Amino acid sequence: MTKVDFKRALSRYFNTLNGGCNSEIEKSKYDLLLEASNFFELIGNYITLSKHDITFEYGKSVIPKGTKLYRIREYNSKTDFSNPSEWKAPPNRPQNRANCQGQETLYLGSTENICLLETHIKKNEKYVLGVYEVVKDIQVGGYFSFDKGNLLHNYSGTILNSFLIAPARSERNRELFSYLDSHYSSLSLDDFKNMNELKNNSLELPIKFGVFNKRDEYYNLTNKICDILSKSNPNGIRYSSCYIPLETIGIACSDYNIALYHDGISKIKFINYEIKTNINDFTGVDILKNYLDFISKS
Repeated sequence: MTKVDFKRALSRYFNTLNGGCNSEIEKSKYDLLLEASNFFELIGNYITLSKHDITFEYGKSVIPKGTKLYRIREYNSKTDFSNPSEWKAPPNRPQNRANCQGQETLYLGSTENICLLETHIKKNEKYVLGVYEVVKDIQVGGYFSFDKGNLLHNYSGTILNSFLIAPARSERNRELFSYLDSHYSSLSLDDFKNMNELKNNSLELPIKFGVFNKRDEYYNLTNKICDILSKSNPNGIRYSSCYIPLETIGIACSDYNIALYHDGISKIKFINYEIKTNINDFTGVDILKNYLDFISKS
């Protein structure tokens, strides 16, 4: 990324709007988005431009009718898990990655394994697995489409997706960040400037974002990103788990998370539940350790 002149890029975009062809307009729009000195400024540009109706399309995903989705809750002998109301979207949900405080949102996973990782269920610990079925195709937003004719589309989508799925600092993630902080030692903005790194190391970017972002307002920014996506995809958002951060521009993974909003929730039904015990030896931290070890050797 080079010296930034956003005003000039904006002027060039409006000039192209007035007399350019569609391909020229599209190029100048992405030039405007990438008029940034680092990846964080690009994210800021994306949010700011959307407020002025300058938007970008990164594809959609359809969860077909008949698909099973999963949710895991910690076991509590005092909770009647046979009551269907226990499996509705939690009331007064606190702010999370894809929802603001109080927003009706139901977080589900495509597999039981991804739910185990997300909920930090320990080995030999009881949990309750809820199963849902999609009763009507659900179109969701995210960062999916690869454009072989537009590298700026692919690069910007990779950056935005990586920021959205980055691990968040919390008490539950203390062990994870103890390892990550030690692994990376220290990161600076200079580590988020080189576009060429996206060609080879883009799968590591979500983890770097998580390590660098020590501020409490991380979810404020992911909420804004999800608000942008949900304008054209009111059903919900599909995104990769930070523990298996493989899904990105042009790459689909069978293990993913989905945050459903009101419209999307109306297109699923709760099927049943099962009380189980976690027998897995590995944790999300173990997976990321192996993942980063593989990247460093490749």
